[in-house]
Amino acid sequence: MAKRVKVLSGKQIDQGLKALSEWMLNKKKTELTKTFAFPSFITALAFVAKITVHAEILDHHPVIELSYGKVKVKLTTTEVRGITKIDFELAERIDKMRLN
Repeated sequence: MAKRVKVLSGKQIDQGLKALSEWMLNKKKTELTKTFAFPSFITALAFVAKITVHAEILDHHPVIELSYGKVKVKLTTTEVRGITKIDFELAERIDKMRLN
């Protein structure tokens, strides 16, 4: 059974973005995106593996694009077609992983 989630207001999204580093909001305000740079394919792939652990823990799965030295992450809550608290929670976890 799906969890009951609410789409965040524009004001709530703006506040959430202030707490994050370099995450972008699409024009429709339905998706958060960030691209991370790495020195090699293998380090980028290892980062993707770390993301998947947190995605499973939160039961919230991003779109991840992997290429040589780059990982692009897109977050949205598909069941409500918008951004929710869980998107920001996963974004925060991803940012913390990158710092470690």
